[in-house]
Amino acid sequence: MTGALWGAVGAVVALGALGNVWLLRQEALQRRRRVNTVALVALSVGSAVIVVASSVYARPWWWDVVTAAVAIASLGGVGGCLRALWGTPRPRGWRSGLLAAGALGFGALLMAMGATLAVLDGAAIAASGQPRLGWHGGAVLEHPVLYQIFWGPQWAGPSVPARDVAVAFQRQLPTSRWAAAVARSGFGVESFAAGGCWVDPAPPPHPGVPATGTASGPFADEVRAVLSGTRPVAPCPGAPATSLPAAVPAEAVVALWLSPDVPYALGGLAAHGALPWPGLPHGLAATGLPGAYAWWHTPACRLHPACDALPPLAAPTYALSHELLETATNPFGHGWYANAPLQWTARYALRHGPPSLFGPAPVYLGEVADLCEPGAPAAGDRVLVGRLDPGGPPTAAFDRPGLGCVT
Repeated sequence: MTGALWGAVGAVVALGALGNVWLLRQEALQRRRRVNTVALVALSVGSAVIVVASSVYARPWWWDVVTAAVAIASLGGVGGCLRALWGTPRPRGWRSGLLAAGALGFGALLMAMGATLAVLDGAAIAASGQPRLGWHGGAVLEHPVLYQIFWGPQWAGPSVPARDVAVAFQRQLPTSRWAAAVARSGFGVESFAAGGCWVDPAPPPHPGVPATGTASGPFADEVRAVLSGTRPVAPCPGAPATSLPAAVPAEAVVALWLSPDVPYALGGLAAHGALPWPGLPHGLAATGLPGAYAWWHTPACRLHPACDALPPLAAPTYALSHELLETATNPFGHGWYANAPLQWTARYALRHGPPSLFGPAPVYLGEVADLCEPGAPAAGDRVLVGRLDPGGPPTAAFDRPGLGCVT
């Protein structure tokens, strides 16, 4: 059915193009009824003006040059073909048809560019930029159980500030006001539970190999090694001495704090995803946090560029709560998130040049906590930081449907 539809559309376009070529040729040969010629010139000039004027938007300068050059060359092609078609002596036969087809082809290219940029310019200026959070039919974790793993000898000291505050977060999580606020938000997340917390003091077997995803590589290997019991681990200081689960709960969320010797390349400050797991059709929900936090709030932080680059207000539990909530509300895709607003998409295409119109869809950070991050379309002009409980560890703000960002 789709093939037949495209075939019909193609036939109509082809007939329309051939008809216009015939009309242009007849006008030139008979020296009358110049309506098509005048219209083609007017549309070509107007399109060229739109294309060149669109360069006021911030996009890579080389695409500005290429786009403007193609537009000017196409305008010259339209003019050159029409001048030759209407010149003296009058071209006849196949030459007149070729010139008419050339004028129409250059004009069509120019009008397509002009129409595309006119739509993008209009959307970038006039369309609403407010994202709309919604549920897309996918799974939601109703009772997520948080497990934490701290990987590497840097996490094994008697007092590690980031580890200690993350342990306090996990301990207070089930009865916290933050958890209650999430449960009241209508996402379908009813409660949080605290699972185990362990430190794996072993250095990574392949230091320097970056963690680029949660489904495979160092990240997945470490989670499997710890939860399968093949690595000797110790309970996190300050956390109950909990044994490894014989079977991982279906709604488990594993937060792995990477070793500082494993470069973080999961994206953003922290990220969540899933890894294949026996008995779990969608996989094991997991979130990855950078090993740079192992030096957070210690004098050693200034000696390590990755730690020194951590955002000043991004406390470990800020990143942890952000990813925990997004994992619970969108664990395997098609959960709670906002689609990219038309204005954002149009501005992205203008900033990144023509190839962005034909490549993969741009990544839009539109999950429930992303929408309240600095620089996101729904964010204000300041960082919104909440608390797990009054005076408790920091938490990230999140978007509640119909209410906007709350802490």
